[in-house]
Amino acid sequence: MDDTDRGILRELAVDARASLEHLARASGLAASSVKRRIARLEETGVIRGYTVRVDQRQLGLGVQALIGLYVAPSTSRAELTDSLNEQEEIVRAWTTAGNADAQVLVQVRDTDHLEQVILRLQQMPGFAHTRTQILLTELVHRAS
Repeated sequence: MDDTDRGILRELAVDARASLEHLARASGLAASSVKRRIARLEETGVIRGYTVRVDQRQLGLGVQALIGLYVAPSTSRAELTDSLNEQEEIVRAWTTAGNADAQVLVQVRDTDHLEQVILRLQQMPGFAHTRTQILLTELVHRAS
């Protein structure tokens, strides 16, 4: 992978539907060269897929929160993953180093809905307690 590939990836991160012509102009290559590079990035697993970014507020899900999860030492990662997969409001989840054992990002309608999610998590087997932070204004968003 070289700087040209990285430039193509940056353009695709902004708009995954960018045309080959646009990508060719941005990279200074012919469209056929860009197409070959994209195919190679897909084949090697650098590009794992294409997605749509949805404005969840437009769907009535205007509150985001990070919930730190503190789990019992006997809870396995598989049990934790299974429990979290059951909660449709969880959009991302990570194990973490630090105070919490894991962090989850939830997308909910309002604070009443958030409270319901928190209570559900706290009642699941293996969960000791939670610590929640409601997200306000997004300051930076870079596509990965």
